[in-house]
Amino acid sequence: MAISPTRSLHSHYTSPDRCSVTSIFTRPDMAKIKQILDMPSEEMARYFGVSPSLASGWLKGTRKPIGPARKLLLLLERNPQLAEQLKSL
Repeated sequence: MAISPTRSLHSHYTSPDRCSVTSIFTRPDMAKIKQILDMPSEEMARYFGVSPSLASGWLKGTRKPIGPARKLLLLLERNPQLAEQLKSL
């Protein structure tokens, strides 16, 4: 997306329709998600299509979920009722 010369760079990054910095770096609460899903980390790894060591790292806090996995985890954290629907996929 090009920025027009009449529009400042600052206004581009502070536009109200952009997401905030805190929402970009929000980490899912993995303990809460593990409780919601009620499954061991190995099963959680299969569920999210990641390696067991990565899922374990998420739970220990040594690794952070990124990309679509992060979005899905945040969605589960905020809407626990989705867990059963996602398990059935």
